[in-house]
Amino acid sequence: MKIKIHRGSHQIGGSITEIKTESARIIIDIGSELPSADTKKVANFEIEGVTAGVPDCDGVFITHYHGDHVGEFEKVLPEVPIYMGEVAKKIYLTLQRKIKRGKPDIVEMFKTFEAGKPIIIKDIKITPYMIDHSAFDAYMLLIEAEGKRILHTGDFRMHGARGRKMPAVFEKYAKNIDVLIIEGTMLSRSGEKVMTEHELGRKAKELIQDNKSVFVFCSSTNIDSIAQFYSATIQSKKPFIVIDDYQQEILKIVTNNSRSSLYDFSKQKIYAYSTRNKKLHEYMKDRGFCMLIRAGKISEKVVKEFPNSLLIYSMWEGYLNKNHTAFNESISNIVGTAKEVGSKYQYLHTSGHATVDDIKKVCEITNAKMIIPIHTEAPEVFTKMSIAGEIVLLKDGEGVTV
Repeated sequence: MKIKIHRGSHQIGGSITEIKTESARIIIDIGSELPSADTKKVANFEIEGVTAGVPDCDGVFITHYHGDHVGEFEKVLPEVPIYMGEVAKKIYLTLQRKIKRGKPDIVEMFKTFEAGKPIIIKDIKITPYMIDHSAFDAYMLLIEAEGKRILHTGDFRMHGARGRKMPAVFEKYAKNIDVLIIEGTMLSRSGEKVMTEHELGRKAKELIQDNKSVFVFCSSTNIDSIAQFYSATIQSKKPFIVIDDYQQEILKIVTNNSRSSLYDFSKQKIYAYSTRNKKLHEYMKDRGFCMLIRAGKISEKVVKEFPNSLLIYSMWEGYLNKNHTAFNESISNIVGTAKEVGSKYQYLHTSGHATVDDIKKVCEITNAKMIIPIHTEAPEVFTKMSIAGEIVLLKDGEGVTV
């Protein structure tokens, strides 16, 4: 069996991994590159048989809906099937219908998989298992073929809402691994303190109780954090408001496809600025609120409507850094507008990625004979972590035979 890292060996995002046997070939993730701190240049990337030439691939498996794992999906040859979690597909389809250059017609054709249910493709058995990540319905993939067990972690963590259960999941389904392909996002940020989603929730409750009107600037699909803000708002007996029907639809999908009360957003209310409900508007002024907002002119207008509020920023701070290529002017303008109208600012965010200690824990639980780091700017850190398995540091385009 051959494993090849097409992209993602020395960078965060843009992940593309290939696993090939004598008779089958699959790709795990087909992500877009994230902007780096040094350059905005993005290479024109092609993979023979997958995105170019004669079709020669039995399937592309997407671990979750973040763009750095699925963003290049439209380049995949139409003859090559793309697989994704069932709920993740619904969320991503909603996103594709929202954005101007979306390709919902392609996403509608995605095949779906479910946790714990194997997919057999020729001589490869692929079993997805749900993982804790900031994306809802995210998976790691256990690949079994030619007498070998390969685990691709996707993006994961152990400090989210489901994080406490993750060691047991690895213990039950992912022990005695021959090759562990593991993300290492936080290896280059080892000094960064990571709060848990539960800690975020406790702080959110304090802030929402202590401030009458609260805006939360958060990714529309960061469901675990949204769940914490929602719960804190309901407990504070304030209305939980979403900015538009797109955000409303995302949360409806989660509510209708989860058995956990944590993901029940049934009490959400929609602001819908263009057809503003005057009764709701006055109610918000009178009783206070917590409202989810995101980049865009509508959010900027709404922030002006409610001066002297609190703006909680729950996203990566790089978007606010004018010296970083990821700087987002729209996001910066909203934060600036909030401050101009007298609103307070509070940063409250947690990572979607595993800490160094939790990365090491997974390596130990899986008892992996070989470890291949991906999705990291510092793969060499693995060699300093006292891990028993053989650490194989590949470059983009390099592979290994197992």
